Amino acid sequence: MTSIHDWIKNQSNHLNQVTQFDQNDINLLLCHLLSINTAWLYAHQEHLLTAKQIHQLDLWVEELKAGKPLAYITGNKDFWTLRLHVNQHTLIPRPETELLIEVIEQLDLSPAKILDLGTGSGAIALSLATLYPDAEITASDQSAAALKVAALNAKSNQINNVTFIQSNWFDDINADCFDLIVSNPPYIDSEDEHLVNLSYEPLSALVASDHGLSDFKKISLAASQFLKPGGVLMFEHGWQQAESVTKILENAGLVNTSTQKDLLQHNRVTWAYLKV
Repeated sequence: MTSIHDWIKNQSNHLNQVTQFDQNDINLLLCHLLSINTAWLYAHQEHLLTAKQIHQLDLWVEELKAGKPLAYITGNKDFWTLRLHVNQHTLIPRPETELLIEVIEQLDLSPAKILDLGTGSGAIALSLATLYPDAEITASDQSAAALKVAALNAKSNQINNVTFIQSNWFDDINADCFDLIVSNPPYIDSEDEHLVNLSYEPLSALVASDHGLSDFKKISLAASQFLKPGGVLMFEHGWQQAESVTKILENAGLVNTSTQKDLLQHNRVTWAYLKV
């Protein structure tokens, strides 16, 4: 049998030449396999791994080397205060998306009715449900498979105030008065060179026409029919899209636009209000 320390050392020697490889992924694979946390892992480096465990770890490492994201190997991803199940039908929630939750919290909106368009794994809707347990939250997605994942995440996190609806943006949403509409829509241009690094994730949740702006336009133009006066429409977007998204919101008749930078000082979240 091989110790945790020796297995990590052996893998690190092999993976140093893999430029996209994150050393921490090795530790997280071990934690996932052994159902332990990193503190236990660091304190028990001499723990012996069985041949069966090593075989499974080696298979996972090969998947990592092939470019498969860690979250799709382990089947989960931590986001905000939640652990979320993810699979090939959903995007992997990104840390930068947590900024959207932070902005909403800082704005002190206290929304009673919230709509999350393109919910995917449910990351945004479910996080908002923990902040606003008395709110009525609707989470929509055009993908039935993604909604199945989102509903599973609601159940596993014991969240009961989110209703899931299959809809292409507003198509099957009842005209209503939402205090807040949020969306992290597809915003990558089909010619973007970085798409090659996202080959395992669903293309329909990543790519939009019109240089990645088409879905911002569709949502913004219809939003006034679904927002209360004074209600907020908020987007996550690409780091070079803030100016374009601002113009889209203003052209749709929304006012008082603002943008928030992420930790890398990239413009990441933009929002506006329906005029009272």
